Amino acid sequence: MFKEKLDFENKEKVKDYTSKIELVFMRHEEKENDKTKSDEEVRLIPAGKIHAKEKAEMDDISQSMAFGSPRKRTQETAGLVMSGKLEEITGTETLEELKEKLDKDLPLKSGSKIRADDRLNFEVDSASAYGKKALEAAKSGNYLKFLVEDSDRLAEEDSNNKSSTYATQAQAIASIIQKYYTIAPRFNELVQDKNKNYEDTMKRFLGSHQGVLESFLAKLIEKTKGIEERDKFVKILNNQGFDYAEGFDIDIKNKELGEPTVHISYKKEKDGEIIFEFDEDLPKEIIDRLILPESKKD
Repeated sequence: MFKEKLDFENKEKVKDYTSKIELVFMRHEEKENDKTKSDEEVRLIPAGKIHAKEKAEMDDISQSMAFGSPRKRTQETAGLVMSGKLEEITGTETLEELKEKLDKDLPLKSGSKIRADDRLNFEVDSASAYGKKALEAAKSGNYLKFLVEDSDRLAEEDSNNKSSTYATQAQAIASIIQKYYTIAPRFNELVQDKNKNYEDTMKRFLGSHQGVLESFLAKLIEKTKGIEERDKFVKILNNQGFDYAEGFDIDIKNKELGEPTVHISYKKEKDGEIIFEFDEDLPKEIIDRLILPESKKD
């Protein structure tokens, strides 16, 4: 009996991959309300920094990086969630101080551990008819509902190609996932090469904004589960979007045989109970189709 129990526990610990890439997508933490700053320069409030730091789980970030949009609050959030368990990180650092601490031992030409990626950003042309409707929806607490149901059509009617919409934001996040799917086999080669001394997991922390990540997830649910389940997801988020620091995880796993696999994990809890969950393996074709402009799809 005792031996059987040990055998079972050992089986539980057996990895089902040879290497993997973990993508942790999240909305930024709570931001300051400083009207003297451009939106790009608005940072996290002190409590937001502490909350981000408290979400950290890793004490070794040698194979990790953080990305945010050009709006600095997203970079702060992703950077603190990545590095918050390190002894030298207090949670009071400015973005610039955080980068200085994390980059001090990096090779000169390797860049920073915290970087910007425009695909995590959003744009609203506030002077356009479309932009005014988008801002009205955000103020009324119906921003995600507006994005999912109206944004693509209204942007086309307004000839607005500057503002972010349901489809364009889903495309942007899908393209990030596609990028890491593409590099996964090469990463696996490095892990398998004993002379390279790579650990088997690469991790990326990606900070974004309300509406951006939800557009991708809603579009994914729509394509795999149908419009009714998509609308349920939107309603669960109160028609507005993710809370601060809320998001989802993507795991891209290399295995002994075959192509890499992609898995998404998201759940919404309320009062200790799961009220919505999307926990699925994703065919690569689904990711590819989300990237194609609507006009080029079958």
